[in-house]
Amino acid sequence: MGKITIGIVGAENEAHSAHMKNILQEKGIDTLIIDTLKYPESVTLSITDNDVIYNGKSLRNINVFYIRSLFYSLPPYDLEQRRRETEVDLDNWYVEYMAERERQSHLTSWLWIEAGKGKHIINPVDSFDTHYLKPYQIYLLRKNGIPIPKTLVTNDEEKLIEFVKKTKRLIYKPVAGGAKCKELFKKDLTRERLERLRNSPVLFQELIEGDNIRVYVINNKIVSSNVIKSDALDYRGSEKEIFPISLPDKVKKRCIKAVKICKMKYSGIDLRRKSSGEYVFLECNPSPMFLGMVEAAGDPIDEYFADYLIKLAKSRI
Repeated sequence: MGKITIGIVGAENEAHSAHMKNILQEKGIDTLIIDTLKYPESVTLSITDNDVIYNGKSLRNINVFYIRSLFYSLPPYDLEQRRRETEVDLDNWYVEYMAERERQSHLTSWLWIEAGKGKHIINPVDSFDTHYLKPYQIYLLRKNGIPIPKTLVTNDEEKLIEFVKKTKRLIYKPVAGGAKCKELFKKDLTRERLERLRNSPVLFQELIEGDNIRVYVINNKIVSSNVIKSDALDYRGSEKEIFPISLPDKVKKRCIKAVKICKMKYSGIDLRRKSSGEYVFLECNPSPMFLGMVEAAGDPIDEYFADYLIKLAKSRI
């Protein structure tokens, strides 16, 4: 049996990428981090007629790739941050945009090619696209019977006003993600802010009051489910207490169904549990963070995930 190598698509200095590398190596598995944060500035990637070469190394014998992050967006939403952190002249934004477009095409084509060769991509690129296209993910889940909050995605102020009148409490967030959600108040509905809506659509959603629930699913199996107590509307980074919860069988089945609908093998699902006991789904994440949950709840999500990746790799030998 040859030596197994698993690819991690992320960054050398990113916590989850480094953590998975350490766990896999402890289990006797070689790893290669494909650092997409440093691409193309300091790493090289070449797609040839019969191989893919990363920094001079062939990826031919790697049959499993864990996508932690491609570090891209469509289009790049971090131009101001990059302006501050680099010496690149970003005043000519179109040149920067076109360069980012080429970079994304190259990375995405590579992963589609690997999938086309029958390799395991966890998760598939199109599941990341579905997560980026939040209205589409909401449509897919609702269409398949998964309970989702009432939602409006619009740049029409009149439609927003109608939605506000029909909904008790609302939150809003970017259509593509990338920022925390906030509650919408009457003071937000000024003429100035409503006029901005015309230039940039926003996702508005019914605020579901209740407990935050995070569920992790790996290979159609729930490996962790916890209540997250927080005083913040968006609990990320503001967790106060985390404790396990036993989900009803109906909710378990819906979690697994939702992950399948979104074409994922590994996912962190965000739900809200109402005081009535009803569970409402918010979204399925294709590359959820897990280190905080491992530490706070003691659920070995990382170990489960590593064992799953190894099982996939061995199935190709």
